[in-house]
Amino acid sequence: MEMSERDRAILVTFLFGGLRCNELRMLDVEDVDFDEGSIFIRYAKRDKERIVPLHDLARQALTDYLGDRASGPLFLSNRRTRISNRRLRTLVKELGTRARLKKDLHPHTLRHTYATLLREAGVELGDVGNLLGHASLDTTRIYDHMSMTRKKLAVDKL
Repeated sequence: MEMSERDRAILVTFLFGGLRCNELRMLDVEDVDFDEGSIFIRYAKRDKERIVPLHDLARQALTDYLGDRASGPLFLSNRRTRISNRRLRTLVKELGTRARLKKDLHPHTLRHTYATLLREAGVELGDVGNLLGHASLDTTRIYDHMSMTRKKLAVDKL
């Protein structure tokens, strides 16, 4: 599936960063620390801030997309202004349609996928919650989708 460097960077950053739609939208180039391998989330829910690790795939996608651009909004619209939440939602939905997914794809679905991938990799629920910026483990539990593989492994322990 062919996509622009910007769209690939958006998708990979959503998928491997666990960001909310507005968190991604409000990122500036300066919020990405390529040396430290992190993203500074300035506009998290409830006026909180957090730093999330930058996955290697996201780092490469962002590097390819940014080129030599060193400041300003990270993700630009076609009019060279900060991309809108509406466009991000539409873009992710279009990518899901192009991938022939049976259900509509939403940015928040990618956040759930991120949490699931972390859990599948053996990351503790509290650490997942920290990466997602949750204040409560009860909130994080909503994101804890157990795959059939994980279910089978659990049953096999009996």
